[in-house]
Amino acid sequence: MRRQKLLIPPALIWIVFAAAMWVLSVSVPVLLLKTEPHFVLPLILIAIGVIIITSCAVIFMCQKTTLNPMKPELTTTLIKTGLYQYSRNPIYLGFVIMLTGWGLYLNNAPGLILVVGFIYYMNRFQIEPEEESLSRIFGTEFELYKRTVRRWL
Repeated sequence: MRRQKLLIPPALIWIVFAAAMWVLSVSVPVLLLKTEPHFVLPLILIAIGVIIITSCAVIFMCQKTTLNPMKPELTTTLIKTGLYQYSRNPIYLGFVIMLTGWGLYLNNAPGLILVVGFIYYMNRFQIEPEEESLSRIFGTEFELYKRTVRRWL
């Protein structure tokens, strides 16, 4: 397992990317839209992201398995219900939706490019190591799940 890649909690990575988006919006003010208001869609997206993350956390608690993304080896149940029927990583998808809403709120084109960077980072340094652990723990069951459910959507 590439254990060294699971050193930074995903929520902290999200905060770093959100802060970088804000810095870009201040230092490189390239607007997406010239009109106001531009806060309704961003707030809707942020709310959707929060709802997705919260509903997934509830599923983890109900299944009595770890929600700690830093220790996937502690997973006791392979969750395949709820949003996990459609995405193997709905919590990270919720983060992406929230970042997109934040970028739209900031009304900054360069900042939105960082959403793609967040997706790349999560794929490479969080999801791949998690999936290696889940493969070891659940074997064929996880491999079948991977074949039927996409990583993001």
